[in-house]
Amino acid sequence: MRETLQMSESFKVAVDKAIQSGHVIRIRAYAVITATETGLNYIVESILKKFNREDMLAPVYTSVKELSLNGAKANFKRILFEDENIQSDDDIEYERGVKLFKERLNEGWVLESGKKARERKMHVDIYFDFDTDRLLVEVVNNRPISQKEDKRIREKFLAARRYDDIAQFYLEGGDSSEGAGMGIVLVTMMLKAQGIDPHLFTIRSDYREKTLARVEFPISPDYRPQREKFIVGASAESVLSV
Repeated sequence: MRETLQMSESFKVAVDKAIQSGHVIRIRAYAVITATETGLNYIVESILKKFNREDMLAPVYTSVKELSLNGAKANFKRILFEDENIQSDDDIEYERGVKLFKERLNEGWVLESGKKARERKMHVDIYFDFDTDRLLVEVVNNRPISQKEDKRIREKFLAARRYDDIAQFYLEGGDSSEGAGMGIVLVTMMLKAQGIDPHLFTIRSDYREKTLARVEFPISPDYRPQREKFIVGASAESVLSV
């Protein structure tokens, strides 16, 4: 288990209570920092331990972390575009913004951007819904993506599904734009390595208010996925902070 010294006892008690009662757990984050990662790892490990599926810890935690990072970075990019007055619908301007984003992406800038995200009410909610059959993870960014960004995401999904090795992906099909969709590629390949249908990983946006990334992890070998069942806004929910 990862380092847990940064977690409060009250957080761990709240997680344990929610898991025992079977409530949906929601974590709200403005930036994914070490404390956030530690909290997410504790939740994932505790859920899987309840169902004796600790063997799934690596793919589940990595998926949660990557999708949470992607959501937070998307907000940081929007903040940068706003602050620098970059027009995202102009291809040249967009590429200039992406270049600036890559140049500024470091720990100090992430912390500062996290503060700005909180001030501007831009957040990422991570949901965990679980039972003896499956674990559903949804990462919801309360900002939409553009149709241009959606198209790039679809292209990354299609490319990732053709490869089993991430090095081969970059040698043959990768590009350097926005990190070549590292999170999407990594999650897709980890699912394939676990024998999980990569179609159980989806990303969608309503183009108005939010963007949602969802992964369905079968826990029972007899489980039949229900890909259209979404959990955002579930009534039985434990809201925790990291």
